[in-house]
This record gives sequence, structure tokens and C-alpha cells, in this order.
Amino acid sequence: MALDPQATKENVGLSMKISVIDLGFNSLKLVSYNVKQDNSFSVFDQKSVAARLGDGLNQTGFLGSEPIRRAIEGLKFFMEVNEFNGIKQSLPVTTSAVREAGNKDQFLRQVFAETGFKFRVLSGREEALYSYSGAARGLGQSNILFFDIGGGSLEFVYSRDYKVRKILSLPLGGLRLTQLFGDSDGSFKERNYYKMEERILELLPTKGELTLNDATTLVGVGGNLRALARWDQEFKDYPFNKLHNYSIKRESIELMAKELSQLSTAEIADIDVIGEDRAETMAAGALVIELIMRKLGFQRLTVSTHGLRDGVLASFLDDPIAYHRGKIAKTLRKTLKPNGKHSFPSAIKGFVEMLESLDLIDSKEAEILSYQLKWVIGDASMLKPEALFYLMIDEETFLSHRDQLIATISAVELQKSRSAEWFYSRYKSMLKGRKSRNSIEKIAAVSGFLDIILRTDSKMKFSIVEKEGKIRLSITPGKQHLPETLLGSSVKQLADKLDRFVEYSVNYPNENARLEKEVHPVMEVRA
Repeated sequence: MALDPQATKENVGLSMKISVIDLGFNSLKLVSYNVKQDNSFSVFDQKSVAARLGDGLNQTGFLGSEPIRRAIEGLKFFMEVNEFNGIKQSLPVTTSAVREAGNKDQFLRQVFAETGFKFRVLSGREEALYSYSGAARGLGQSNILFFDIGGGSLEFVYSRDYKVRKILSLPLGGLRLTQLFGDSDGSFKERNYYKMEERILELLPTKGELTLNDATTLVGVGGNLRALARWDQEFKDYPFNKLHNYSIKRESIELMAKELSQLSTAEIADIDVIGEDRAETMAAGALVIELIMRKLGFQRLTVSTHGLRDGVLASFLDDPIAYHRGKIAKTLRKTLKPNGKHSFPSAIKGFVEMLESLDLIDSKEAEILSYQLKWVIGDASMLKPEALFYLMIDEETFLSHRDQLIATISAVELQKSRSAEWFYSRYKSMLKGRKSRNSIEKIAAVSGFLDIILRTDSKMKFSIVEKEGKIRLSITPGKQHLPETLLGSSVKQLADKLDRFVEYSVNYPNENARLEKEVHPVMEVRA
């Protein structure tokens, strides 16, 4: 089931299915991906087994026979899942438990003999970088402190301008800390909880040691963090069932950590959004996250649902040979920057930049527009408004939930304004007033006009009449028919929502016909 180390990029460039297996200190996970020809990918199946491979490792330094049995049984189950899903290639990786075990070589040989999976044992540095690169694909941030809290270890990566500056791996995983400081049932006596807090604070770096600046965003991944985010959303009656790019305040983390410290494992398991499999590690994991924020001075953190497994696959797809040889620096080159952020087709890029330069749209609205246009000009534009809304809002993007909501409602606005009004009313609590409504209307007007230009393959020249503050457009139709009435209506909307005069002309090639019009914005009457 393992990939041939000599695989070339040409072998994996075709549309195919690949799975990534992640054998950690606490959990064993299988994620199955559809990989497209351009090497973009999406998850279509996930499985998890509570193998708890690290049980007893702190005390003995060796993997125990019972944890080994659980891991191998889980891997045999994954073999069947791969076969059922038609997956012939997989990328098995393992982290802190196997990395630290005195019997790791014997364990890896046994796993290969019984399952055929040939695992790569990731160093702490590799684990941190793969986790970070997986998260970075879905983020719109260039200056982040990233952490990944697992069962056995805590990884940090600090990046500025998409360049990695610091990497740390610390023995502060949730299960490890629970086994070191907790009782046999997973609960904590007060004095042991404080000892654990002291130990965590002792090992965590300072802001100065990491060389963080005030513009740094804290981003985290891991099962403990996802469970805390779901709990926070439940408490707030959050309208979306969506974790990626969800933002949590420090005071919320502090309240949840305090409550978890006072509950038994059985009581934590009764919290629906946490459940039995995650319950034992939650108190320790929540404390680690709280202390990261406290010691480093962060008031918010952002949750990413992408991490190690996405980073492993992205690095492999970028360069399979470099991946198998452990040349992680090389494979990271194309995976750090978020995909598609603030990118426009060349035919309209200059026009959007002009709108930004005139402060008619701001940089955040330009980012929202770039995401929205991909849906507006694609096949999804043929969907009913409700289907389009839920498909767009469900996608995991670099946008915040609020900005993604603005993009989605503005796309619906182009199809059916009544539906857009309903969605705006439904999620009004997230949109924070008139400014969001103005952005929705403005982005819909700009994208409606640009959609016509792109769909008809028309050429566009533009200029600014400085004294009059007028936008002058010259449009040359392409091979597709240019609907003049629709164009005129869209330019009218553009002028109204930008509150700017627009003069436009249509120049028909090889014909004497020429259309010229000037559109005035609707002027608001103010008392």
C-alpha cells in the first residue's frame, strides 16, 4: 500500500485517490483524498481509531504490547477501507510515540510485516513544518504563530512573510500530560493540576524568544482545539457548523479550561461536542492552549482544520522524490502561500486594482471579490440560490466566516435579491451593521459587471477623468455575443453602488457601429 519512493510527479499528476495515515501518540487517523490533475485535492473520507499507542511510554520508554496490538488492528481496518475506496497509494507517517520509543525499529518491522504499511518516522521539526504547511494552505495570513497540539507533543512554527523563522517541538501533548499529572481515571487533584501548569509555563517559550511582533496571528490545530471550538460555538449558538477559520477569544478559552479542570473524565465525555474518545485529554489540552495565549499575550486564536496530513500530501504532490528523501525545505516551497488569495484573471485584474487605488473598494473587499467571482463565473452560477449559498458557505477558504458570508450573499444577490435579503436577515448578527450590507451590494455590482466581460471574452480599457472623478470604459466585444441591455444595466448598478459617474463605449470590430453612454449614480438625498 505504500508509494514507490521512486515515484515521479508525472505518476501522480493524473486524477487519482491517495490516503494519508497518521499514527500519533493518542490517535490513529486515515484521511482519503481526491487529487485532481492540477494537484489540488479534497477530502472524501476520514476514519479515526483511538489506538493510544503512547500508553505507558512515559514510564517505560517502550511501546507496550497492548498499544501495539491496538495500532496494528487499526491499520488492518485501514487496509480494508483503502481497498473498499479503491485507493492503491498511501502515505503513512508517525510522530512522537514511535519517534521516542526504544523499540521503534521492531515495531515498524512488525507493522510492515502484518499490514504492508511502511511508515516514515517524522522528526519534531518535520512534524511541525508539515502541520504548518497544511494549515498555511487555507489561511490568509503571512505572519502567524502556528501550533499543533497532539497527544504526545506540541509543535510551534513562527512564520513572517511566509518565511519560517522559528520551529519548536515540546513534550506537551494532552495525553502525555494527563498520564504524568492526572489520576488513573484522567481527573486531576488540585495540587497536581497546578504542578502541570507550572511545568507547561516552564517549557513554553517567551514572546521575545520567538521574536514575535504585534501583527502576529495565533493559529492552532489539533483535536483538543477543535473540541473547544465546537463547545464555544454551542455556547454562543453560533449559526454555522464550521470550524475552519473560526476565531476564539482568550476569555472563552480560560472559562472552558477552568470548567474542564473541575470535571471528571466521565463528566467531560458527557459533553456532546467532546465525546468519550477525546475526554481524557481535554483538561490538559485546554490548559496548554490557555497558557500559550496567556504567556504570549494573544487575545484571540484562529482554528485551522488543516494540518499535518494535508501538509504531507501537498509536499508529496509537489515533489515525490524530495518527499521520500526527507527534503522538506524543498517540498515546502509551493505549499506555504494560501491558494488563490486575491487573484484575478488578467482581463480584469487592472480594473480591480484601479477600484482599490480610488478607494472605491478596500483590500478586504478585493479578497472577497476574488473568491466570489470564482463561483459567479463557474458552473455553480446555474444552481438555485439556496444551493449556491450552502455550497459556498461550506467551502473551507482563507476568508473569515464573516467575509465568506459577505461573498456568498453577494453571489446570491446576482441571482435573486429576495433570497439574498433572507440570508442577510438570517445571519445579520454576524454581519455587524450597514458596512457589511454596503460591501455585499458593492461586490455584487462589481462582479455582475465583470461577469459579463469575462463570459463574453470582451476586452476592456479604462481610465479616470481626474477633474470630474469619472470612470471611462472602452469595451471591445469578443467572440461571444455582448448583451447590450444587460451590460447597460450592470454599468448602472456599478455606478450606483460605487457612487461614481461611469462613461462607457462599446467598439465593435470590423463594423462602423459604436455605442456610447454615460451613467450617473443614483444620488442619495441627505437631510
